[in-house]
Amino acid sequence: MALILTSAPSASAKGGTQATATSPALLAQAKRLKPLNAIANAVGAQGRAAYADTYSNMYVDEAHGRVIVYVTDVSRAQRMLAAAKHAHRDIDLGRVRVVKAKYTKKALDATIAQVMTASKVKRAADLTVYSAAAAPDGSGVQVTAKTSAIPELRASLVPHVHAMAARSVAPSVPITITPGTPVKAATWRWNDNYPWIGGDVILGPSWKSGYLAQCTTGISAELNGDDVLITAGHCFPQNAHTYGEGDAVGTWGYNYGNYFADVIATSDQWDAEVVDTGMLSGSGTNSDEADQPQGKWYPVDSDAYSYNGQSVCQDGARSYYDGHGVPCGIKVVNEDITYNTTWEDGSVHTTRGVKGQSSGWAVEQGDSGGLVFSVENSTYRQARGEVSAMDNNSTLYWTEAPDILSYFRLQLNPHQ
Repeated sequence: MALILTSAPSASAKGGTQATATSPALLAQAKRLKPLNAIANAVGAQGRAAYADTYSNMYVDEAHGRVIVYVTDVSRAQRMLAAAKHAHRDIDLGRVRVVKAKYTKKALDATIAQVMTASKVKRAADLTVYSAAAAPDGSGVQVTAKTSAIPELRASLVPHVHAMAARSVAPSVPITITPGTPVKAATWRWNDNYPWIGGDVILGPSWKSGYLAQCTTGISAELNGDDVLITAGHCFPQNAHTYGEGDAVGTWGYNYGNYFADVIATSDQWDAEVVDTGMLSGSGTNSDEADQPQGKWYPVDSDAYSYNGQSVCQDGARSYYDGHGVPCGIKVVNEDITYNTTWEDGSVHTTRGVKGQSSGWAVEQGDSGGLVFSVENSTYRQARGEVSAMDNNSTLYWTEAPDILSYFRLQLNPHQ
């Protein structure tokens, strides 16, 4: 989802004030969903830890004000809910509905990993499996693939994966294969000076030699005291120098502005990379996200996973400057999906994240790395992840903030 162009470096400005107003509709939604999100976070934490032997999936039913928790053992699920309540006294378990599921999330994830391992390729020309995801009701694994390859995959991939499961004494989870489409590796915002924040334009050399990539800055974090920012891993190679946009606002000239930072670490599993400013205490980056109207920003003070049924926004710079503002109302349709993307050098990489869809605009190429977030209130935002890929302009894939921060051993930048 980086935008790529052949270009040569050249040589731009910053400013703005903190926002004091947010869309009334978004604020009303945030207030209405706050108790549901609190339940999801509390139960999800238990399901990923002590109760992984029964937790399957979850759906935040915004329309009916409830959280549906899928489990394989209903009686043990009651202990899981009690543990969530003990850890978070303020959650309302009266809003929870427990539904029996066939497979645990742990078993579903193991099957997804087996599918992706068995179908792994290095060249884009050989790519047949696009994605594998847990069915929202915990009934199996849903695979999307190249249409012409489906008969062969059903004949070879499915038996192979089931045989792998049998050897590891794991459940033989049903696998459904359907036709799909390839997943494309998808400010105050025209920011060209420190401190940088989520939503700024960032330029640098592409993974493809001789080309430039344009992406968006995302999560602001700290590494051993240094101010760092996270963008998409498919944007720039290791050790690349990155810059701001050097052209007039909104013109996309692909000319380097001021130097920003170097890429010091990359992960294709989370499609994320760390750029290190070498600066401290918020002087290099601030934990804020660029929003609208132009010149406004909001502090990002927490991070969390996303669950089926929840809604998010994303602050990709390309969408913003191409007239789509900050896309919101992007609803999670699968909270646990693993997908293959082809990077600019032609290599294929497997990434685990979340899939969301919008009835309107969600994303475009060049938004890669942008912060995916939820609106907490009129002042604060919660980091959910960073923009990774797309099927089309209404379908967004992102990797999750807690996973990214944990992998790189980072903490959310406390400076705003």
